[in-house]
Amino acid sequence: MSDLLLLSGGIDSTALASWLRPDICLTIDYGQRAAAAEIQASQQICADLSLRHEVLTARIPSLGAGDMAGTAPTMHSANSEFWPFRNQYLITLGAMAAVKYACKHVFIGTVSTDDRHADGSVQFIGSLDALLALQEGEIHLVAPAKHLTTAELVKQSRLSQATLGWTHSCHTGDLACGNCRGCAKHSEVMAELGWSR
Repeated sequence: MSDLLLLSGGIDSTALASWLRPDICLTIDYGQRAAAAEIQASQQICADLSLRHEVLTARIPSLGAGDMAGTAPTMHSANSEFWPFRNQYLITLGAMAAVKYACKHVFIGTVSTDDRHADGSVQFIGSLDALLALQEGEIHLVAPAKHLTTAELVKQSRLSQATLGWTHSCHTGDLACGNCRGCAKHSEVMAELGWSR
């Protein structure tokens, strides 16, 4: 059975790529400010790991909000990086691609700390998995690292520091701003792993 991983080029999905060795890694340009950097990072990561990489463009920047869209945050979330229904949209596109590539599972890089967002919860993952499985193709959504922190996932994956160096975590652009939640998480994880400078 073939598997597809939604690969953003960030630490979590990169560690999953190293750990699970999916048949296809899919990076989606949905109109986020860091799209070009995420694609470039993902291409290099897949080259390092000898994994197949595909890019899908399905841009919806006018529907975005917050850091990733370059707009004011929405009143619907206290988190500045919140983009309405983003994970549901990306997972749906991932499932569509899974049908095209004859994959049965869509892997996502959700970790234990992601439950501060409703779409990072066990309930959301279970509900969306059940919805996908109801439809033609019987695709299943899997979050293999949901019980792990990012640092624990990196250790589990045996991801090399060299490959981790290609990751892009910034939410605001192609170069790390050092101020957004993505950059803060990257710094915290590197320090926890003892890899910070």
